[in-house]
Amino acid sequence: MLSTLFIASAALLGAAAAAPAHHDGHTQTVFEFPNNSFIENLAVRSNGQILVTALTSRELVLVDPRRAGDSVLVHEFTEANALTGIAEYEPDVFAVITGDYHFMTPNLGAGTWALWSVDMRGVKVENGGLVPAPKISKIKHVPESQLFNGISVLSRKDKTLLVGDSKAGVIYRVNAKTGDYQVVINCTYTSPLNTPHGVNGLHIRGDTLYFANSGQFQIFKVPIHEDGTAAGQFTAVAKAQRPMEVYDDFTLDCEGNIFTSTGGANSIVKVSPDGKRQVVVAGSLNSTDVAEPTAATFGRGQFDKDVLYVTTAGGSAIPVNGHIIIPGKLLAIKTHSRKCY
Repeated sequence: MLSTLFIASAALLGAAAAAPAHHDGHTQTVFEFPNNSFIENLAVRSNGQILVTALTSRELVLVDPRRAGDSVLVHEFTEANALTGIAEYEPDVFAVITGDYHFMTPNLGAGTWALWSVDMRGVKVENGGLVPAPKISKIKHVPESQLFNGISVLSRKDKTLLVGDSKAGVIYRVNAKTGDYQVVINCTYTSPLNTPHGVNGLHIRGDTLYFANSGQFQIFKVPIHEDGTAAGQFTAVAKAQRPMEVYDDFTLDCEGNIFTSTGGANSIVKVSPDGKRQVVVAGSLNSTDVAEPTAATFGRGQFDKDVLYVTTAGGSAIPVNGHIIIPGKLLAIKTHSRKCY
């Protein structure tokens, strides 16, 4: 997510393309949103359905990649103008970040960011709606927040989350059960320095925290304690190598490879576990195939465990070739990798 966005708000529900065929080496459109939709993040339910957030809408939407045309409104967060990160902290229960972010002004929603719980247990799609209705409850409003963005589960047992504040350049620990929160990491590596954005996407693998710093054009890792505080040295895993590459959100596969979105570079890059090898697996700088990707994660079903789902902004912040803007999308990219859920 880029803080320089000045794009008009748009409803998320729109016409979908046909379900992807998932051929190797091809990028397929799962769902195309309306014009000027900055699609921000995603999470996959255990049944394969995908929850999608956007910076240009207060609506959380569900898309089923197996059924052409399916999109269902999960919930409209009336207190917010934008949704950012999303993470599953209990089976089929998701934490969603919301904020009063205004795109036609420099207002980043400072002081408005909050976390909500979206309980999808037992919820099914019937007749174009959800039955029963999801249970929505506020976890916590954080008045010190400047721009909440990435989110990852720290402990399922304790129901704790790590949340990145991109503008402040810090990482919070938040208890999804009690709402208690505090800053656990605040250092040069998470800082925006002299740019609009610091820490962005973040994910935990074992006792290691990985996070992207968009302003520093790098992905870092650090061992952490059970409370989310740093337990060792910060290490740079990847540094942008191509024009317009701005690391946003990402995911890791079972082997520890990082699949990262690159913003204005319009591509998905695979980074080896040691960081020594980077390969573009989809998209290219001058192509609209993966126009301004924002986040990525793998499927969870037998049919799509090796499929990387990607959200895109369509060039809303950084137009392709300087002038091309297309609708935000949910894409599917066939890979030879998979995530260890």
